[in-house]
Amino acid sequence: MIFPRRSGILLHPTSLPSPGGIGDLGEEAYRFVDFLAASGQRLWQVLPLSPLGFGNSPYSSPAVLAGNPLLISPGELVRDGLLSAGELSSSPGFSPGRADYGRAAEFKSRLLKKAYQNFLADAGSRERRHLENYCREKAQWLEDVALYSALKDRFRGKPWTSWPEEFASRRPAALRKAAEELSTVISELRFYQYLFSRQWRRLRRYANDRGIEIIGDISFFANHDSVDVWAHRGFFLLDERGRPRELSGVPPSRFGVSQIWDMPLYDWPAMADAGFPWWRLRFSEMLAAFDIVRVDHFSGFYACWHVRPGARTSAEGRWVSGSGTALFKSLEANRGPLPIIAEALEPKIMARTELMLEELGYPGIRILQHGFSGRPGNPHLPANYPINCAAYPGTHDDDTARGWFSSRPRADRDRVRARLGARKGREVNWWFIEAVQQSPAATAIIPLQDVLSLGSEARMNTPGAGSGQWEWRFRSEMISSPIAEQLARATRDSGR
Repeated sequence: MIFPRRSGILLHPTSLPSPGGIGDLGEEAYRFVDFLAASGQRLWQVLPLSPLGFGNSPYSSPAVLAGNPLLISPGELVRDGLLSAGELSSSPGFSPGRADYGRAAEFKSRLLKKAYQNFLADAGSRERRHLENYCREKAQWLEDVALYSALKDRFRGKPWTSWPEEFASRRPAALRKAAEELSTVISELRFYQYLFSRQWRRLRRYANDRGIEIIGDISFFANHDSVDVWAHRGFFLLDERGRPRELSGVPPSRFGVSQIWDMPLYDWPAMADAGFPWWRLRFSEMLAAFDIVRVDHFSGFYACWHVRPGARTSAEGRWVSGSGTALFKSLEANRGPLPIIAEALEPKIMARTELMLEELGYPGIRILQHGFSGRPGNPHLPANYPINCAAYPGTHDDDTARGWFSSRPRADRDRVRARLGARKGREVNWWFIEAVQQSPAATAIIPLQDVLSLGSEARMNTPGAGSGQWEWRFRSEMISSPIAEQLARATRDSGR
C-alpha cells in the first residue's frame, strides 16, 4: 500500500505530561492532538500500548494483546463519574520530566481499585451491559490475560515455568478451579482492560475527527514470561518444561558487539499448519485499534538469527527462515490490502527482506542518522529513498538529532552539513526535519524531541542499556504556538 504524502510525529503516551507520574490518555493527550492539527501533521505514531516488561520496555510485554493500565487517565475516570476529584488528591507528587513507573503503579493501583469499587456500587444497567459486551467480544484473549495476571500475583511474580506443573502446563481442571477461586480478581482485571479500551477509543476518535490517523506498533517477539507463550506454547520452540530451545539475537556487528535476547522463537511450521491463529488475532486487534500498523523487526518474518541456550556469543547462531509472505497473504485474502509500515533494518538480510516488502507492497523505513557512512548508495540517504517508505530523522532507539550530531567527530559533522546543504543559523534538528520532510518518502515521521530541539537528555531508549530507559517526558509549555507554526511551515514547504 502506497500512502499519501504526509507528515507526523512519534511520541509514546508515557511521554505526555500528567500529574500521575507517567503520561496517560487524558487531557494532555487531547492537547497534543490539537498541537498535531495546528502544526499541519496528519499522523501520530505511538509505541506498543501493552503492559510493560523488563526495564519498562513496551517491546517486552507480558500480554501483547492487552492495554497498559498505567495509561488509564484518572482525570477521565473523574469525568466518567468513577472517581471524585477529591480522590485524586492523594497524589504523592511526581517529577514532570521523567516517568516514574514504580511510584505511578502504586498510585494508580489505588485509584483503579477505587474506581472498580465505585462501579460495582453505582453503575447503572447500561454501563454494566457495555462492560459485559466488551468482555464477551474480547473473551478470546481477555480470559487468558486476566487468569494469567491473577495466577502471576498468586505465585508472587514467579515466571510461569516455575508455577506448579498443573498451572504451567494449563491442565483444564486446574485452570477452571483457579478461575473460580480468583473470580473477584479476574473481574477486576477485566474491568481495567475495559477502561483502557474505552479511553483509547475516545482519544482515537478525537484524533480522527481532526484529520489525524494513529500509527500503532506491533512487536515481533513475545516475552517468554508472558500469557502469550504460556497460552500458546505449541507455537514456540520450547522444551517439555517450557524453556526456550533456541534464543533470538543478531549476528555480531562489525565492531564485535554480540546480542542474545531472552525471547523465544516461533515454530513457524506449527503456526502455518494451524493457520496462524495467534498472529491473525494480533493483527485483527491492532487493525481495530489503529489506522496504520508499524511492524517492529519485520525482517524476522524473512529469517531470524537462532542461538542455542548457553552460547557464549551470538556468533554461534544461524539464520532460520520465517513465515515469509504466507502469513500476510493469508491475512489479505480476508481483509484486503493491509495498512502496514515495516521496520526491516537487519543489515545482513535487509536487501532480501526488501524484496519481500516489494512483493507485498508494504513500505519499509529509512533513518537519516544511519545515512552518513560515506557510501553514496546508502539506503538511508534521502536521495536514495523510494516513494514507498517512511522516513525518520531517528527512532525511539536512536539519539535525538542534536544529541547524535554533537557526539560525531568533526569530519562526520562536516559530511552531514555537506549532504544536507545545512544553512547557517539553523539548528541541526531542523536540518534533519527538513531533509526528511523534503525527501521523496511518502511518509515522514519526526520524533517530538527533534521538533523541540532537545539533546541526548531526551533520548527515549538506548538498546542494551540496563536502566533509565523509556522515561523521557516533555512539559506542557514546550509545545507552544511558535513551535507549531514553525513545523507547519516546514510541512507546507515540503508539500505534505
